Amino acid sequence: MSKIIEWQGHGIDPNAIETLLARVADEIILPRFGNLSADQIQTKSSPTDLVTQVDIEAEAMMRAALGDIAPGIGFIGEEAAACDPSIVRQIEGKGAFWVLDPLDGTRNFVHGKEEFGTILALVIDGRTEGGWIYAPMEHGCATAIRGRGVTWNRQKIPASVPLRDDLGQLVGSRSVGWLNREWSDKLTANLRANTSSRGAHCSAYAYLNLLRGDSAFGISSRVHPWDHAAGALMVTEAGGRVEFLDNEQAYSPLDSADRPLLKVACQESLDEIKRALRGDTN
Repeated sequence: MSKIIEWQGHGIDPNAIETLLARVADEIILPRFGNLSADQIQTKSSPTDLVTQVDIEAEAMMRAALGDIAPGIGFIGEEAAACDPSIVRQIEGKGAFWVLDPLDGTRNFVHGKEEFGTILALVIDGRTEGGWIYAPMEHGCATAIRGRGVTWNRQKIPASVPLRDDLGQLVGSRSVGWLNREWSDKLTANLRANTSSRGAHCSAYAYLNLLRGDSAFGISSRVHPWDHAAGALMVTEAGGRVEFLDNEQAYSPLDSADRPLLKVACQESLDEIKRALRGDTN
């Protein structure tokens, strides 16, 4: 993709962002995979909510480099927000902001599982205009620009990617642990009864699997902009839909409450998947 994001005289080159993400992965993330010491791993909100020295260093490198690429654009990083949650509200106003998860799937990373990545979104005046998901173990990057579609390694992803022939129509990913008891119990029962789903511990791969035809849907319960802003734009640009189950409203990066968020790869399957999640399979 060429220089198609314009902001206050800056022509932001999406390819330059891809190159930056690859450099951060090569210099900071990959050398530490399988090589973390215990003192480089800490917890945040719960014993399973991990942060490592890699998260912190990758965020710092990305913040500095993005500032060089486009001076004047604000920055909201997951680790900065862990220290000061109020910074997330900055995207509710006017202006442009980079929104970053430097190491999505930290728990996978710590335990030697290869599904982890870096997620970056460019939010302007409350709307996601650009999104990037970098998969270090694949040396691959998905990129979306509003109105211009989505690419994987600079090759266009066709709209409404069909599922692989060997997969059932209702295969997907799930993460319902942050929902209230009513939603959690209902979704857990219906997911088990009516779908073939697996636990999702990495938003980056939940979205990549949708884009590549490896899953039909994903259900999330924790709605942070660094987890969803980029991926939601990608799915929408590829002909899918991202909406909340409780009110059927489309996702926005301004949404941050813990609510059931549904992502489907193809609009045509939306109603079928919603019926399965509601337990209405007749």
